[in-house]
This record gives sequence, C-alpha cells and structure tokens, in this order.
Amino acid sequence: MSKGENIPVYQRLVQTIRAGFLALDPSVQNEIVEFIKSQQHTSGGFTDRAGNPDLYYSLFGLWLSLATEQKEALDQLKTFVFLSPKTTSKSPVEDLARLLIQSELEPKAKKQSVFQLYKTVFKKGRLIELSYQFFLLSLVVDATGKNKNLYYFLARIWLFFYKPKGNIPCSLAAALVYARKIVGLEIVDRQTDLMKYTKQSGGFRAFESVNTSDSLSTGVALFVLKECGYDSRILAPGCLDFIQENYEMGAFLSGDGDQTKDLEYTFYGLLALGSLV
Repeated sequence: MSKGENIPVYQRLVQTIRAGFLALDPSVQNEIVEFIKSQQHTSGGFTDRAGNPDLYYSLFGLWLSLATEQKEALDQLKTFVFLSPKTTSKSPVEDLARLLIQSELEPKAKKQSVFQLYKTVFKKGRLIELSYQFFLLSLVVDATGKNKNLYYFLARIWLFFYKPKGNIPCSLAAALVYARKIVGLEIVDRQTDLMKYTKQSGGFRAFESVNTSDSLSTGVALFVLKECGYDSRILAPGCLDFIQENYEMGAFLSGDGDQTKDLEYTFYGLLALGSLV
C-alpha cells in the first residue's frame, strides 16, 4: 500500500513494534519473548486461543518474531506455512495471511497479479464488509502484488467516492485514513473524525458509543496517526497508562475486560507503545 515509499506497510508495522519492544525494560522484553515462544505449536505454526496452529495467528507470530529477532521461530514457521496444505484455509483472511507470511519468509517466490489477489479476496469474502476487503487486498498487494501502480490508480478513484455509512469501527476508520494518505487524498477531516474515538481516560474505543477502550483500536489508531505525522503528545499520557494497565506477564490484553492472553493483542499493545515512543 506504500505508493511513495519503498518500505511495505507490514514492515513499517514491524519497525513500530520493535520500537515499542526496545522501549521496555530487559526483564519485560524477556517475558514477551518467552510468551511468543509459548504460542508456537510443534508444527511451527502459531496457535489461536484454543491452542490450535492457525494461519491468522501465525501472521501475528511472524511479525512479533521479526520485531524481537527470533530466528529459530521464523525457521519453524516457514516449515509450517510451506508444508501445510492450502486446502486448510477457511477464509480469504487466512489465504491472505499465508501470502503475507510467504512474502517475508520466501521473498523470491512468484508474485501474483492484482487480479489474482482480487479473486482471492472477493471470491471467498462475500460476507466480509466491503471496506475491510479493500484493506486486506491493499495490504497484500503492497507486499506481494504486481502492477501496483494500476492498483493505486484505481484505489484512489474508489477512495475518493467511498463514503462509509453508519457507525464504522475505529480500526476501519483508521485504515481508511491511512489508505487515503498513501494515494494522496485529503486526510485532515478524517483525522479529526478519528479523534472522536478517544477516551479521556486513555486509549481509543471501537465505537463512539462504547465506554471502554481496547488494544486493537488504540494500536491501529496511534500507528496511523504517527504515519500521518499527527502530533500525539497530548494523547500519550493517557494511552501509555492504558497500555501499561493491560500488560500481563509477557502479553498485552484486549483492554475490554477479556483476560485471555494471545498474540494478536500483544501485537496491538506493542504497536501502540511503539507509535508513541
């Protein structure tokens, strides 16, 4: 999705996570590394909340392993991704997660055309909200696709006219701000709208009507604001308190009361922290 920059978006995510990781005390860093290791299945894949190897969670495992420089974990993941049958994919999200993992672990692999990637998303993704389909497609095209200039041209036209209806989630609002920034469209008003999701006590909430902040919304929103050059200093104290409150022995929690530790929210916690340091 990076039109004017050579660094793919997912690598910018990893850089930001690493910045958050390095800002922590060595003892906390060790706890996080041990947690990441504990989430890797013997097959090499990273596990979901039920303890089963999963492509979606393996994507977060990949990014966290890159950010914390866990080479052995990456080698094991490579075995899982390239040996597991593609028929195990149950959704376009898993298909695209596999492509993103492969693009990092096997960068010389044959790239797919934008049309092929489009079919992957929209053939299986009819039940996924349209703008989220667009976000997934953009992320993979940015990392793995061919004919990117054509895609950016079409994306700019689509984004210019796209006006999401209803109460959209914070993460989607943030993704659309970033997408507009990448293709050169105006974002000032969209950034102002994004600030409506903040909580005075700290963090960002999923919807304006929700009273509780969460790690996903906070991490994504802060990352996008950082990438867009927004001055987040006024947000930093409350967001840092929120991040600290949701750290639990090597992992970051969802922030909405769920005490389950997993890779996804650990990713968002470090992303939020790295976006502020």
